Amino acid sequence: MDKTLLKQARRLNRRNGGPNCLIPPIVLMTDDQRLPDPEPALRALPSGSMVIFRHYDHPQRAKLGAKLRAICRARGILFLVANDVGLALRLDADGLHFPEYRALTDPGIYQRIPEHFMRTSACHALTTIQRIGLIPEAARPDGVLISPIFPTQSHPGANPMSPSDIRQISRMCHMLGITPIGLGGITAQTIKNLRTSALASIAGIGFSVANTPSTR
Repeated sequence: MDKTLLKQARRLNRRNGGPNCLIPPIVLMTDDQRLPDPEPALRALPSGSMVIFRHYDHPQRAKLGAKLRAICRARGILFLVANDVGLALRLDADGLHFPEYRALTDPGIYQRIPEHFMRTSACHALTTIQRIGLIPEAARPDGVLISPIFPTQSHPGANPMSPSDIRQISRMCHMLGITPIGLGGITAQTIKNLRTSALASIAGIGFSVANTPSTR
């Protein structure tokens, strides 16, 4: 983990998350294509980070998830499963992450998961956080991943969100008691542009890929 990136992420978390923030400064997103073997990147994370396990297309997703869950538990890293309530329960995960479409088409999902689960949601537009704001307070996501903040290899050619939208979504998150998490193209260089933002945490794949030997 790049020291500059980690230092800036922790500053954002202290300033904008506060002492009771549930979301750590660093959130690692696993990815079938860009991070086929996530274990080295996970082991490089500082304790107290968070992992969102995606790997939707892995032929042995449950087995891989169980392995990563055990590593996270041993290292004091939060482990969330993406978009699979059954798997999250089976792995005794710390919580669940849902893609944006779940918040838009099935917002009741947040009320149908265990109360003790941490929950996060993707957010790619101002209208999404407005819809999330209609979810009862007790069931709202603890954190929202706002993306893309910068141009990213995950979505080549996609335009990043405007600074105005990022500010508005972050502001609404704070009003709703939700931690705003920046995702997309965040590196040790680009994070410097977030120093005055209202984001409280950063998420990504690329910052781990850059420091992890390729498995392909």
